[in-house]
Amino acid sequence: IQLTHAIERILKPFSKIGVPAHDIAMMMTIAIRFIPTLLEEVEKIRKAQMARGADFDVKGIKNKAKAFIPLLVPLFVSAFRRADDLAMAMEARCYRGDVDRTAMYKLKLKKLDYYVLLFGFLFLVFIFFTKVKLFV
Repeated sequence: IQLTHAIERILKPFSKIGVPAHDIAMMMTIAIRFIPTLLEEVEKIRKAQMARGADFDVKGIKNKAKAFIPLLVPLFVSAFRRADDLAMAMEARCYRGDVDRTAMYKLKLKKLDYYVLLFGFLFLVFIFFTKVKLFV
């Protein structure tokens, strides 16, 4: 919930030009929430496909892409099923998004938040001007 509020607050200035801040924040939070679930699902499907004789240890990009098709199709089917279940649950609870919504706690930036923002900005400036390749 805090993550949703934080993302929504960051995107709030863009709502003046028509960007739905709450909807984007909710989508991002739901997507982040489902990453561990999808990773577990991938592992289950991979083990099931390997039990059926699928080989995922192949050479070459083209062959790897072909090898992962039996993994991706069931994963997408499962993800769409979970998304449909979530949509039905939200609809059953009369979720309306941003309409007449209040927050129990108002988020406020504290001194530590400003320090982290300043450090992040200075770090980006340092990388830009020194052209350091950190992720090589």
